[in-house]
This record gives sequence, structure tokens and C-alpha cells, in this order.
Amino acid sequence: MQKSQNKPASRDEGVLIAEKYSESAEEVDLAEKVFTNSPNMLVLCLTVVGLVKIYTRFEKVTTLADNSLSFIALGYLVATVCSYLALRSGERVRRVRLSRVADYVFLASLALTAAVASFMTFTLAG
Repeated sequence: MQKSQNKPASRDEGVLIAEKYSESAEEVDLAEKVFTNSPNMLVLCLTVVGLVKIYTRFEKVTTLADNSLSFIALGYLVATVCSYLALRSGERVRRVRLSRVADYVFLASLALTAAVASFMTFTLAG
């Protein structure tokens, strides 16, 4: 009789499979969080751009805040699209790559939003 080629997976192989599944699940979770938060931040940027336009029209001043926020809103849009594509992707490698791009673009946009908010606070306050 011949021995069966199908031997049970070793503990190490099981751990590797579990780690790969866990990493993939984390990337999908990350993409979902970016996908739900990016559009909200996009709308927030657009709202503030409108408010800055109104303020500068009445006060007869100019500021770069509205232009900066417009470009930051594009960053949130890119993060939203990348996270959407990551959620729709069937390939694990592509999903992970798109999730990370979405995460990095979202964090960069968030940092720039905070910088513009600080600028607006000190510049337009007085």
C-alpha cells in the first residue's frame, strides 16, 4: 500500500495561514473605515471652503485657506476612491496595496486639514 500524500498541516503552516487571513481582514477593515470617514471629511472641507468664501467676501480679505482646503478635499476624494477599489478588489495583493494607499492619503489629508485649521484660527481670528 502507498502512503497518502495528504498529510495534516503542521502547526506552523496553520499559523502562517491564520496570519495571512488576519492581515487581509485587517486591510479590509481599514479600507472600510477610510471609506466611511473620507466622504465626511470631504464634505467638511467643502463646507469650510464655502464659509471662508463668504467670510472673505464680507471682510474684503484674501486667504489661501480655501484654495488649500480645495486641494485637501481632492486628497479625501482619492482616499475614498482607493478604499472603494480595495473593497471591490478580488486580488489580495491589490486589496492590500490600495488599502495602504487610501490610509496614507487619508492621514496626509487629515494632517493638512489640521494645519489649515490652525492657520485659519490664527489668521482669520483678528
